[in-house]
Formats: sequence, C-alpha cells, structure tokens
Amino acid sequence: MKTAFITGSATGIGAAIVQKLLDEGWMVYGGYRSTNPQDTSWYGHKNAIPVKCDVTNIDEVKVAAELIERKSGQLDLLLNNAAYPSNSGVIEAVDMKDYRKTMEINFWGPLNVLQACTHLIKKAKGKIVNTGSASVYLTIPMGSSYPVSKTALTTLTNHLRLEMAPFGVQVTTLHPGGVETPMTDLGSEVAEQQWQAIPANIRAEYAKHFLDGASAVGENFKLYSPETFANKVYQQVIKPRKVKPSYLIGPGVAPLPWLHRLLPVQQVQNIWAKMFSV
Repeated sequence: MKTAFITGSATGIGAAIVQKLLDEGWMVYGGYRSTNPQDTSWYGHKNAIPVKCDVTNIDEVKVAAELIERKSGQLDLLLNNAAYPSNSGVIEAVDMKDYRKTMEINFWGPLNVLQACTHLIKKAKGKIVNTGSASVYLTIPMGSSYPVSKTALTTLTNHLRLEMAPFGVQVTTLHPGGVETPMTDLGSEVAEQQWQAIPANIRAEYAKHFLDGASAVGENFKLYSPETFANKVYQQVIKPRKVKPSYLIGPGVAPLPWLHRLLPVQQVQNIWAKMFSV
C-alpha cells in the first residue's frame, strides 16, 4: 500500500486530496495544526492517520516523521500543502510580524518538513509536491507577502528537484489557480481587513489608485471545488510516474506563464496595474 503525508489536511485542498488518495487505496497521514480534522470526510477512515503537525514547530514535525517511519518505514508522497494567506499591508508600512509569519509558514515550514521527511521519500524513490500559488505569476499591489513567500518556495523546489534527481525522487511545484477553500474566501469582510492592514494616515492615498486584492481577484477568477481540484491533481501530478517541474491547475489560469514568456516585464506589470487599479 502506498503512503502519503499531506500537511494542512484538515480543510480545503489538503482535505480533498487526502480523501482522493484514500479512495485510490493509499494510506495517508493527515497533518493538521489547530483545526480538528474530525469534520473532514476522511476522518475515521481505516487508512487515514491524523497527525498533529504545526509545520513551524520543529519538534512536532520531527515527531510526525518518526511516527510515519515507525508505522510505514517510508513515504511514496509528501505534499507540503499547509499555508497562511497573510494580510501584511503595503510595503512602505508593512506589518513585519505578519510578513515574517507568512514566510515562517509558507517557506520555512515546508523546509522543516522536507528536512524531517526527505529520507523517507528517498527510501521509496517517491514524490515531493510543494504547493505554490498562481499568485506567483501576478504582481499584487498591497498584497506582496503571500506571492513572495510562494515564489521563494518555488525557487527552493527547483533546487530540490536537482538535488533529488540522483536518488530517483520526483519533485515538483503545484500552483493552485483558484479553488473554493477558506483561504480563497474573498468577500467584503476580507476586503475590509486588507484596507485595515494599511495605517489610517495613508489608507486614502492607496484607495485613490488601487482596488483591494479581494475585489480585484474575486471579479476576475473562477474557482474549482476542492474535489474537482483533487481529482485533477491526482491524474496529472500524483498518478504519472514522472512529473514536470511545475503544474498550474485551475480554471482560466493557463495563460499566466505565457504572459511572462512572451511579453516584456513592463508589459506584464501593466496588465496587473490595470487589473488592480481603481
């Protein structure tokens, strides 16, 4: 029986991928931080093992890896999925505490898990999938921390891909391009939170020029259900023997990499400027 460790598995994408793997006959270790997974469809399944694992807590990460090694001996799949959406505000008055938290969870967290679990993947000559974001292809005024953290993770993944190749380990970045999860809830409350993250004395200056990210993105992108997304990930990324360096999966996002390949940087930025401008 193949084994997988999925972080951030109590909600959204992680929960859906855990369920998909169980449906396909895998044993899955479902990592979670604070949200109890008992409300997920996979909780209680005979082949699902909930694992308390805050990816920023090195001790918890090590305990999770030791549990997997003790019970299974190796891993066929590691999916670094846990993430934090962040709301750090504008760069000139950025909330440094929130920015650091974003990097801690979205970059250092996956690196913690990789350090603890890569030897288990090497034993199985398995796959490592780091979850990035379609936002790495965007330039988002007033919302840099999340795409910056995911860009850093993407670069790390490219380096890891080369390092793991001699050991028969497949490594890739999965860029979700719009999935219905708590993280992509872009209603008016989220928009208000984004504005409140900007100090009151300069908030009006930015409001003259930019839309908040929730309003701009919410109006321009459609969303997959987590189940639809999980099915596509399984068919395109998990099931094939070999993987590409990265995958961008979501409705209407396929042109994003081509913008960067075909257009000068300034033209690409002009597109985002128009999208996020008042």
